[in-house]
Amino acid sequence: MSQVDVSQCKSQGEMDAVVRRSGNYKNCVCDHDYIQNSMKNDYLDVKYKIQAEMLMQQVGNVLRGVSQLTEQLEVVDDLQRLGLEYHFENEIKTLLHEIYGKFCITREHRNQTDLHTAALAFRLLRQHGHPVTQDIFKCFMDIDSGRFKLSLLKDIKGMISLYEASYHGAEGEGILGEAFDFTKTHLPKLNIIDPYLKVLVAHSLELPLLWRPSIAEARWFIEEAYEKNPKMLPVLLQLAKLDFNIVQGSHKEELRELSRWWTKLDFGKDLSFARDSLVASYIWGLYAAPQPQYQACREVSTKVIAIVSTVDDIYDVYGTLEELELFTLAFERWDTTIMEQLPAYMKKCFFALNKFVEELADDIPKEKGLNVVENLKMMWINQARAYLTEAQWYHKGHRPTLDEYMGNAWITMAVPLCAMHSYVVDTEQVTLKELKCLENDSDFMKSAGTIGRLVDDLGTSSDEMARGDVPKAIQCYMNDTGASEEAARNHVKDMVREEWKKLNKYAMENKTLPHSTVERIPNLLKGAHFFYMHGDGHGIQDKETKVTMSKLLFDPIPASDAD
Repeated sequence: MSQVDVSQCKSQGEMDAVVRRSGNYKNCVCDHDYIQNSMKNDYLDVKYKIQAEMLMQQVGNVLRGVSQLTEQLEVVDDLQRLGLEYHFENEIKTLLHEIYGKFCITREHRNQTDLHTAALAFRLLRQHGHPVTQDIFKCFMDIDSGRFKLSLLKDIKGMISLYEASYHGAEGEGILGEAFDFTKTHLPKLNIIDPYLKVLVAHSLELPLLWRPSIAEARWFIEEAYEKNPKMLPVLLQLAKLDFNIVQGSHKEELRELSRWWTKLDFGKDLSFARDSLVASYIWGLYAAPQPQYQACREVSTKVIAIVSTVDDIYDVYGTLEELELFTLAFERWDTTIMEQLPAYMKKCFFALNKFVEELADDIPKEKGLNVVENLKMMWINQARAYLTEAQWYHKGHRPTLDEYMGNAWITMAVPLCAMHSYVVDTEQVTLKELKCLENDSDFMKSAGTIGRLVDDLGTSSDEMARGDVPKAIQCYMNDTGASEEAARNHVKDMVREEWKKLNKYAMENKTLPHSTVERIPNLLKGAHFFYMHGDGHGIQDKETKVTMSKLLFDPIPASDAD
């Protein structure tokens, strides 16, 4: 890139005459005026917090009062799915530690445990960092065939729990692979009468819990599932509804402040071709860090995603190759004097990015240990280089192989970029070792970035190919092998599962990164799964995206139900 001759670039008038592509992005349905003036917030009154505190005491008593193993596990699972886990972290940690000691170390009751209890224990314990072995499921398998017993098909609750548990498998865990194949094959065929189990099966088969954002799961579970549970505890449901509305109120205030920041950037005039992605970006931030105490992480994540979405549109849709090479040079040198050579739309974007990075680095307390401004800049440089590679492929008509494509594409999803920014905000002490682990060449970040890119491609490749983009993972595999689109999609889905196994293994073995960072990165990927489950939920505001926005940000759970 350093060979670009700035003096040879076209004048502004010549640039304006270039015929450019369009992403055909529609305006956001929730514009700045709506966010500032029409978004109601009815749950900031102190009376709701007092009511919630009283309910939390009652729920705490419930949690401490259950003594039977299955009931203990189910209450913990319900608290998680209702979005209440963060209120009872210490109690849940203590309870699961005791269960791990009895169930996995002393093996008390293990052979007498039913499939549902065993699978639920496995999932919850692994989720909370306990090294549970897959051998826990051997007693449910036929000794001769090495497969799960067909008699288990009568245990629908157990089958659901086994299916969800199978997603927590790591590389080389064959029993969990067999569990996935067994449940994935048979669950869709079961005749389910119970309304609660029926809705759970459909929900799990659409997207497993491990891949769902917790805040989206909470809203769904509160409104669509928990009341159907024969063991439903009214006090849990009452607290879940009230807590969701209170937290949603604080999220509305955060969005208002971010909308003011976004409006001041004034991208609308010079970058009208780009996505107005603030609200979608904030939802990504919610998915990454939903709990109230992580406001700083949400705000930084929102800003990173909103800016990088604009940068992506410059490379992917609007810029000429000559402009993009100059734009990348501006990143590589990170020199504001080069900005004067950029077209107005690029100049405005780069100026906003430079200001954001400088202010973020200045805001990080000195006691965190290191000046991270150069680390942040390098992540943006790598992002720009990866975008330029795809732009060069497009403009030169190059069709990459799948391996060639993925060697670049795992960066373009911006998972490493977002992870680095959330890390420097979240962590109490920044270290060189941790920074290195988050840089683009670590296996952990490659797996995370690969998942994000593949999930994105599964949801968006049809729209992107329609506007003439470079081949995505699906098309690359089809070109490489001659496979049909259906076969290619199935192959990409298999790739996603294999990369999740690597991520699960890293999470179990991690001794380098803070727990908050290891949790935050999969949360970003859950956002990708949810956004792209029905198409391009980030770039195209279809019906599903609008419903998600309304439920997470704008519409509280009806007051008659929340009281």
